[in-house]
Formats: sequence, C-alpha cells, structure tokens
Amino acid sequence: MLPHHLAVTPSGVYKYRRRTPQELKKFIGSHEIIRSLGRSPNEAITKASDLTRVISEAIQLTQLSSVPSSVIQDLLDNYNLITTNDDKRNSKETKGTLKEVADIYLQSLAVSKEEVRDRGYILLEVYPAIFEALLNDSNPLLVDIKYTEKYRQIPLKNITKGLHTKTMEIPAEDRIGITTLNKYIKWFSVLLSFAVKQSIIPFNTVTSGLTIKKTVNSRSQRKEFSQDELQTIEEVFKDEPIYPVIKILRYTGMRPSELLKCSVREIEGILCFDLRTPTKALKTLSSHRLIPIHPSLEGSIEGFQELLKGYAKQYITKRFATVIHRHLEDSKSKSMYSLRHTFATNLIAKGVQPEIVSELMGHAHSTMTMNRYVKGYPIRLLHEAIHCL
Repeated sequence: MLPHHLAVTPSGVYKYRRRTPQELKKFIGSHEIIRSLGRSPNEAITKASDLTRVISEAIQLTQLSSVPSSVIQDLLDNYNLITTNDDKRNSKETKGTLKEVADIYLQSLAVSKEEVRDRGYILLEVYPAIFEALLNDSNPLLVDIKYTEKYRQIPLKNITKGLHTKTMEIPAEDRIGITTLNKYIKWFSVLLSFAVKQSIIPFNTVTSGLTIKKTVNSRSQRKEFSQDELQTIEEVFKDEPIYPVIKILRYTGMRPSELLKCSVREIEGILCFDLRTPTKALKTLSSHRLIPIHPSLEGSIEGFQELLKGYAKQYITKRFATVIHRHLEDSKSKSMYSLRHTFATNLIAKGVQPEIVSELMGHAHSTMTMNRYVKGYPIRLLHEAIHCL
C-alpha cells in the first residue's frame, strides 16, 4: 500500500499530491503541491516520506515566533517546494492563447513521451485548424473561446458537416470513431481546467455537453473474425512481408502498439512475450504481463521487431484494412484490432476462465477483489489457455 499523498499514474509515474497547508501557502505560493517522483517505487516512497516530513517540520517552525521566515523558506526551497518565478510567470504573465497555454500544459504532464506527442499534435495542430474554421483565428485567447447558445441549438453532426465543407472532405476510412473523438474533446477540456487552476481563465464552460453518446455498445463496435475469415486472411497474407506481424497479433491478443515494446524470454521453461518491463510505456498498469507463445508462432517471432521498424504502424494497419476489404464480404466493422477481439472470443469459446483471458489481454480483472488479490496467474495456466487456440 502506498503512503498517504502518493499515487501512481497509468503510465507508471509516481506523483506526490496534496493541498498546501494553510500555514505554508505564503511560502509555497500555490494552493496545491504536485511533484513527480519518477518510476521507481522504492525511490518514490522515500522521496514522498521526505516531503511529508519536511512539510510537517515547516508547519511546526511557523508556530515558533523565534524562527525567522527565511529559515522556513530555505527548508522548503531545499526540497523544491517553492513555486519558482518561471512557474509564476507561466501562470500569471501568459497572454493565455491556445498554443501558449498548451505548451505550458504539455511540459507539466507526467505521462509517456508518446502521449505527450499525441496530445501535442491534437492541441497544437488539430484544434488550431478547427478554430481557424470557426473563428478565423488559429491561436485564439482561451478566454475568448465560448460555446455559445447558437452552437447548442445546432446538431453536432451539422457543425461537423459545416467544418468538413469549409476545410476538407475526409474519406470514410480516415474518419475517427466516437471514442477517439470524445478523447480529443476530453483533452481540450483538461487543458481548459489546467488554465483555470493557473488563473489564466476564470472558469471552463466550453466543453460541457460536447461529447457524443455512442449509439452502439462497445461489444458491437468491432466484430471478431469468423473461422472462415481467419482462413481467408491466412491465405491472402501468407506471401506478404507483414504476415508474421498479423499472425502474432492473432495468437497473442496484443495491441498493435505493444509489439515494439515487448521482448521474448523463456520463463519456467516456457517461451513468452514479456511485457512486464516494456521498452516504452504501456496503455495501463494491467498491460504489464506475460503471454506464452503459441506453437504456430515458432517460425514467426524471429526478427519481428526489426520487421516492424521497417514499416510504419500506419502502413501495416492500412494495408490490412485494404486487403480484408477486398477479400471479406463483411469488413465494415472489422480492422486489424479485430484480431485482438477474435483472440478473446475464441478463448472464451474454448472454456478458458474470463479472469485468465483478462490476464492474457492485459485488462483489469472484472471485480475489485480480483484486482486486489490476483497478482498474476501461474505461467503454466496461461500456457494451457494459449494452447486451446
């Protein structure tokens, strides 16, 4: 159990967070103390204990009239608990434009480099293009962005249609899904909430009600492949250079993004894909796992990561979509990610326990009890489950 005020983010970064004690606000200069403490649990626990101890000592010193303020100031400064002039300049002297605030926000994130890159692209490239279309200003002041009643009375699909007409026509295969769209809206909302905390804007009323409700449940959004379709995929891709990648995804249930982050190791005599110590941050903490290698993959794992590096992920995804669209009758709701759904569906159909399927997929277990007490199934059980395929 982690000490009080210490938590770990989904990307594995430990953060110390607490409200600034009333006695120390004039010294620290902010209402909240947030510090990133790295990825090592032992170091984070030690640093968090030191911060808690120093804050307690500083509070006690404020109660002693004989102790000058400079002593308390130096104590807090030694542990980087004083808001710097740069911090104050960023929050108070900024003009508050979209790009300016986004730059400051991105620098404050304690997430993986990949997520900072993705958020940066959406906030610094996509949203400026949207506001250029809506406001004739690609870098507006955040305080001037208002979701007015005029827009509330227009169906969102009509706003979207108007944007497409004014900027570009987006081909159907390049349009993002509702889940992705809502994620991008959430990122903008979080940016505005950050601006509120930094006193750049007074409040955030822009993104309320903008997210779109799904008309179908997540189970029916992407369909799994049938056995006949898997056979067709096998036949049409067997001479393609990317065939080993597709085969690995089929028999591991890995997310495409995880292929470059895993290693191949022998664990207790069983050859496995190892995602416990990835080379890059994974989607969630549950994603850290072992996946025994299916017998049919023995000829496909040699050099698969080098193969992936030779192709952009987008190329592999689009190539897969193009080929299945050409050879499968029902490809509208299927993609390379459907191999992951197929993996899970087939395991369940073979009678594998849902908790073991969750373990192999890198999902959190279905109940709080399982999440708390199940720390990984024996590799032998995972090996037996994979061999059911």
